[in-house]
Amino acid sequence: MKGVARSLLLLLLLLLVAAGALACAEEPPLFGPGLHLQIQVEGAGLVRGELGPDAGGPAVSQVLRPQPEVTRGEGTVALSGRLAPGGVALHVQAEGDPDHWIAQPAGYDFVVSDELLWDVELAFSHAIQTDELTLRLQAADAEGRLGPVETVDFTLLPDLPPAQLYVSLGWDAPVDLDLHVELPDGTIVGAKNYNSLEVPAGQVPPPDVWMEGGFLDFDSNQHCALDMRNRENVMWLVDPPPGTYRVYAHLFGTCEQHVVNFAVAVLRDGELVLERGGTQYEYDAAVHPSSGEAPGLLVAQFEVE
Repeated sequence: MKGVARSLLLLLLLLLVAAGALACAEEPPLFGPGLHLQIQVEGAGLVRGELGPDAGGPAVSQVLRPQPEVTRGEGTVALSGRLAPGGVALHVQAEGDPDHWIAQPAGYDFVVSDELLWDVELAFSHAIQTDELTLRLQAADAEGRLGPVETVDFTLLPDLPPAQLYVSLGWDAPVDLDLHVELPDGTIVGAKNYNSLEVPAGQVPPPDVWMEGGFLDFDSNQHCALDMRNRENVMWLVDPPPGTYRVYAHLFGTCEQHVVNFAVAVLRDGELVLERGGTQYEYDAAVHPSSGEAPGLLVAQFEVE
């Protein structure tokens, strides 16, 4: 009976998380994968604004950071810990980001029985411009009262420098959606051409040739082999060519889905240039086929000086 009662209590607390989270935010949660932020928190909800002031709520009683050094673009960095008694939600913000995340706890700590465990997976953006990044953590109770802020520092390794131009596409369904970026000279970077740099015939490309042009970091859900990353990024680690750029979203494969919502963000030296969003349906795979003239649905256009 004790196990059943504990399970029912945990379920009640988890149901209250959403209410407590909304009470903490002045505006409702955003749709979108937080492409404009320095970190993404897998499975968490995105909320407008920074963390709020300490209102006498519960504390983050434990933080475990097994990996203090990370690489830009890394998406497997774990962070875990406990919430003090009364805590039912964890708020997470990277210092400098305009918005933050709310994550649910994972379950009870059977060692400290009145505290809930939390466990999050962090993805660090290619567009982080600093060598150090501070995360701010805050617990909330079921009424939305926030506690004191706990900070955790990460060091960004120098093996992958920050992106000078960063175009990111994210979506919310298990489909094969491709990001295509058209450069001023007409070159298209995407699933069919991973890098804009062309090495002259007869020359041996250097080992770091992939860092010299604009390149696609990953082809997500390729041919419906679902990896569930649901995100693709095209970036320049060097100065991008000046001129007009066009961003396309190509629904290559629906993977038995009927609809997908997507978002696009463009950052220049870490600063947000534009955001766009939209929806594609099953028939869009035929209406907007990828071709040399129009590689999918045109989502955005911007200038680089």
